[in-house]
Amino acid sequence: MKKTLSALLILLSFAAARAQVIVAPTILFMGDQSRFGTFVVMNRSNAPQEITISFKFGFPESDSLGNITMNYNDSVMASEHSCEPWLHGFPQKFIVNPGQQQVVRLLASPPAGITDGEYWTRLITSSTPQAKTIDTVRNGITANITFVLQQVTTVIFKKGYVNTSVQIPNLVSYQDSTSMNLLADVARGGNSPFFGRMSVVVKDHAGNTVYSNQQVLAIYQNKMVIKFPVPLSDLRSGVYTADFKLESERTDIPGDDIIKVPAVEKSFVFRME
Repeated sequence: MKKTLSALLILLSFAAARAQVIVAPTILFMGDQSRFGTFVVMNRSNAPQEITISFKFGFPESDSLGNITMNYNDSVMASEHSCEPWLHGFPQKFIVNPGQQQVVRLLASPPAGITDGEYWTRLITSSTPQAKTIDTVRNGITANITFVLQQVTTVIFKKGYVNTSVQIPNLVSYQDSTSMNLLADVARGGNSPFFGRMSVVVKDHAGNTVYSNQQVLAIYQNKMVIKFPVPLSDLRSGVYTADFKLESERTDIPGDDIIKVPAVEKSFVFRME
């Protein structure tokens, strides 16, 4: 007797999702003056894709060593900052044929009396090929494998007067087996997240640049630790200076949507033994 097993495989890999489906923009801004928004789902695969959209509140956070994870379980933050309960998408389920695209419209209906600031949620676009993958487990048994690819983007809603601020109260370093890790404490103020970038340039005692790097930032909480791991192979024994710069600039967000703040610069000296 031939038996068939069904399996559902969910891939949360951003890179894998992009290979099949493109969602644009990656951050959608809405607000008092524009409670309607749109994003586009494009099918770059060779098979029709069944698309489902949903919303889930979450934000990136770091531990004391600068390791960043997504937090989807903070009910206190959700009660204060989530726009998920009053955000609606149309259509929520649809099919996009190969090489085609679908416009999805969003409507924000915030309750009266919410305080000024920015509210947000994550937009999850799940795509499933209509054609199932069939694999033989062993003689007489086959499995129908359905791949579900999820791409997570962001929706921001601005209410009234919005503002943010950032500073770097502390810089430290610690060494592990492969890197000299430079840690920058970033403190955020105001009623809105900070979107921008941070760069670091490391110079030796003679003023020669031995390392430089840049990270895009999205800081939703009051504090976040940003880590720059400098490979030990780039360093020799001696004294180094690390120059940090924090600014409200990102190439993936229109300038009008970013809350501008003055650039913050700070340096510190560390020693490589």
